[in-house]
Amino acid sequence: MNAAAWAFIVLFISAAIVLTARYFSLARIRSSKSALTASKEYRSLADEYRRLSDVAITANEHVDLRLTDLSVRVDSLKDQLDQMQRILKEVE
Repeated sequence: MNAAAWAFIVLFISAAIVLTARYFSLARIRSSKSALTASKEYRSLADEYRRLSDVAITANEHVDLRLTDLSVRVDSLKDQLDQMQRILKEVE
């Protein structure tokens, strides 16, 4: 083989190495961008879940307070009804 053939082979191998390295570096950049997007999406979903969880807890606490209030009112009405029944029995 002559010098021109060796030069062509060396040039071809060098170009193949450069192109392969560039391909792998671009593939790594793409995968890191997708991982970053996935982690941002995950964080966004986790924040939304926390917000909904807080809203549900707040709503549950509100319902508990209302039920307690209603229970107190029912007890008060029972006491008033008992007093009315005693009065009616005394009147008879």
